[in-house]
Amino acid sequence: MTNPMDALTAQRPDVTVYTTHDTRGPVLELTAPLVAEPLSVRLKRPDVVRERYARLGRGIAAATSMIGGGRQRIELATAGQVLADIAEAGQVFLGYALRDPLADVNNLASFLRAACPTWRNGQARVPLIHAVAEPDDYFPWELLPLFEPSATVEVRDQPGLEDAARVFPGFATVVERSTPDRVPDGLLLNGWNRLPVRVIYDANLDGAHAEVGFFRGRGRLFRLEGPYPRDVTDTGAPTLAQQLCDPALGVDGARRSYADQIVHFACHCEADGGDTATFAYRLADERRRGLVILLDKLVGELVRRSPAGRRADKPLVFLNACGTAVMDPASAASLLKPFHDNRNRGIIGTAANVPDRVAAEISKHFYTNLTGRAQTVGEALHGAKWRLLEDRGNPLGLLYGIHAAASIRVAPITTLQGVR
Repeated sequence: MTNPMDALTAQRPDVTVYTTHDTRGPVLELTAPLVAEPLSVRLKRPDVVRERYARLGRGIAAATSMIGGGRQRIELATAGQVLADIAEAGQVFLGYALRDPLADVNNLASFLRAACPTWRNGQARVPLIHAVAEPDDYFPWELLPLFEPSATVEVRDQPGLEDAARVFPGFATVVERSTPDRVPDGLLLNGWNRLPVRVIYDANLDGAHAEVGFFRGRGRLFRLEGPYPRDVTDTGAPTLAQQLCDPALGVDGARRSYADQIVHFACHCEADGGDTATFAYRLADERRRGLVILLDKLVGELVRRSPAGRRADKPLVFLNACGTAVMDPASAASLLKPFHDNRNRGIIGTAANVPDRVAAEISKHFYTNLTGRAQTVGEALHGAKWRLLEDRGNPLGLLYGIHAAASIRVAPITTLQGVR
C-alpha cells in the first residue's frame, strides 16, 4: 500500500511564476532551477488583457466547434486543425496582451524549453509549472503555444498530433496554481472507507448521467452523495451553499458521519462577458426541472452561512463545465470564486465549456487514475487529457486546469487490476 506520507513530498516545480503588479501594470516573474537568470514579462493594463480574453474565448469556441459531442474518434486532420486554430488564437492573445510581444514571446519559449528539457518526451517525468497569483490575475498557461509559439501545425499521423499537442503547456506539463500567502490544506483525500464524492448535476445532460453512473458502478471505491438537486420544488432541501459550507451535510438534510472529499459538478455553466451578475451554474433534477444558481447569489450566501470557525480540509472541487455556450478563460476562472472564498482545498476547472460526453470521458479517466492507479491529482488529470487524445484523437483535454496543489492524492489507494 502507498505510504500516505508520500503525498506530503510534492514535486519540486521546474518553473515557478509569480504574478505581481507595479505602477505600469501586471508582471510575470519566472524562475527555474535549470535557468540561471529569472525572466520578467510585462502585460498590458488589466482592462486590455481582459478584452483579449474575450477574443481568445471566441477563438477557442470557433476551433472546438469542429468537434462533435459524441464519443467517436476525431479525424486527424480535424484534430490538427483544432490545435492549429487554438495555437493561432493564443498567438493573437500574446501579441496583444504582452507589452513587448516580439521579444517576450521568444524569451518565454526559450525560458520554458531550458527549464523543462523533457517537454517533448512523453515517456519522461512530466515537468511542473507552479503559478502563484491572485484569482483575478489568472493567466492561461495551458492554452498558449509557448514551447514553440511560431510553429505551424501540420498533422499527418498520430505521432504528429501528439507533437502538435506538446507545444502547449497544458499537454507538455502539469500546471498547478496557488494564491499568495495561502498554505494549502491537507494533501490527502480520505479514502479509508471509500472516497466520499458529492455530485452536483444537470440531469438534462446525457454526460452528467454517465458521470453519475460511473460513481454508482464503482461503489467499492466511491461513497456517492446525491446527485443534487433531487427535487427543485423541495424548499426544505439544503441549498448548494449550505452543502459547500458543511461537507458532512447530506443532500437530504441529514448529517453524515463522514465529510465529502470531492464535490463533483457535472453541469452547464454560463459566463459570457465581464459582468458576473449574469454568470450562473445551471442544474436540473432527475425530472429535468431546472435550477439556476447565480454566481453572485452563491458568493453572497456563502458569506452569510460561513461558520465562525473555519473547517479544515474542505473538499476538492471538480467543476466539469458542460455545454456549448461561449465562455472565455477569464470568465471561466471567475466561476471558481465561490470555491476559492469557501477555502476548498483546490479546484479543477475548464477554461471553456466542453461537450458533456467529452466531459464525462475526461472525468472517467481522471477518477480511474486517481483511485485505481495511485496517481496524484496532477498525474491523474494529465493522464486523462492524453488518454482522450490517444483514444479519440480529441484535444479538448487542453481546456482543463488545476487550481490546486498537483500533489493531492487519495489515501489509502485500492489498486485495481486491469483498469481501463
